[in-house]
Amino acid sequence: MKPSQTKPSILFRLVIPATVVFILTILALIASLFGDPRAPVSQWLEAHGDALLIWEFVIVLAAGLLAMIVDRWRTLHGIEEAHVVSPQTTDSDHAN
Repeated sequence: MKPSQTKPSILFRLVIPATVVFILTILALIASLFGDPRAPVSQWLEAHGDALLIWEFVIVLAAGLLAMIVDRWRTLHGIEEAHVVSPQTTDSDHAN
C-alpha cells in the first residue's frame, strides 16, 4: 500500500537556502585569497571565516537530519492512519 501523499516539511525548504549560503561562503573565501588582503571583507573573512563555515555546516546538517526525521515520522504516521481507516483482511475472513 502506498502511503498518503503529504507536503514536504518546511525543513526541506530551509536546507536549500542554507546550502546556498554555505557554498557562497566557500566561494567568498576562495575569492578573498586572490583579492586584496587589506580589503575589509577579506580581513573579516580571514578572522571569522572558519567559525562561519562551521556554523553554516552545522545548520545544513541539522536541518537536513531534522527534515529526514520529520519526513519519516510523517510517513509512518500516514501508514498507521491508513491501516486504521482500512484494516487489512485476515486469512480467516477469506475462509468463509
